[in-house]
Amino acid sequence: MKQLARSWVAEAAAGAALPAAVLVLVAGYGWLVADEGLQTKITLFFINVVFVVALQTFSGNSGILSFGQMAFVGVGAYVAAILTIDPVLKPTLLTGLPGFLDDAQLSFVEATAAAAGVAALVALVTGLPILRLDGASAVIAILSLLLIADVVFSGWIGVTRGAGGLYAIPPEATIGRTLAVAVLVVFVARWFRDSKSGLLLRGTREDAFSAASVGIFVRGTRMRAWVLSGALSGAGGALFAFWLGTISPTNFFLAPTFAVIVMLIIGGMATVSGAVLGTALVTFVQESLRPYEDNSVHVGPLDIDRLTGLTQLALVAMILAVMYFRREGLVSRRELDESLRGLLKRPG
Repeated sequence: MKQLARSWVAEAAAGAALPAAVLVLVAGYGWLVADEGLQTKITLFFINVVFVVALQTFSGNSGILSFGQMAFVGVGAYVAAILTIDPVLKPTLLTGLPGFLDDAQLSFVEATAAAAGVAALVALVTGLPILRLDGASAVIAILSLLLIADVVFSGWIGVTRGAGGLYAIPPEATIGRTLAVAVLVVFVARWFRDSKSGLLLRGTREDAFSAASVGIFVRGTRMRAWVLSGALSGAGGALFAFWLGTISPTNFFLAPTFAVIVMLIIGGMATVSGAVLGTALVTFVQESLRPYEDNSVHVGPLDIDRLTGLTQLALVAMILAVMYFRREGLVSRRELDESLRGLLKRPG
């Protein structure tokens, strides 16, 4: 049994090696070019990888699309910010903090781990009522979680500063740190996908009623993925706060939720490799088009002063194209390493 477990872990690590190698190559290119703007974009790409892979851990394996993932990202971001802001500034910025947090100032690793832990706890509490539902009911309940989180982030002024935003967050998110977290998250997601819980959860994705009839505890398997996904999202939220330096409730609402879901659907919900590939493609398109949003267009009678929302239009076009030509995403239902092994074993 121990030998089988070691073999499974080794296989999961080997499967995660290909997307992890892509991330390392991207980081290497950023270090080689040594352009600050490019390095900032690459750091954002690694943070997006954490978001999308965390979403894939639950939605890709369960088949339930989670519109509430950014709620856990927001929890992680606020927790990491509160634990790392200079204690001298806290009495001014955060007037409603509990006393034991007034003097807290943790390191990057400690704050990121705490953010993941608190987000996992929130996921556990919220998962108890939400995961009792199936299908469209579960999707609507998860969307309600996002709406509730936005109300809390906006209204809890003493802890989050509401719409005013929380600033003075130390810039702890470097390329190396975000790369390390992204690689770790990719490995954990692939390990879970190939684990017994992941296999059972994928069985419930295909037919929850049939899975329950053969003895699979559907809610339990979903809960494990939900909590793990929440923890990974919380860690991503901490990275995002450290990268941005200032956060507000709008950073964790509908627009970023849509972007993360588009990344996952374009790459392929069923695979970790698809999540990484979709993130790379969408981030590249977004960052390529963003400079043109301030441009104007004059074509005959058509006169547009600014192309505001150009990146959003590009995301809509991309998701429509994928839904029309390749409904299961670019990578489909098999991991890249699984497809590669299949090609190598093919005769001739």
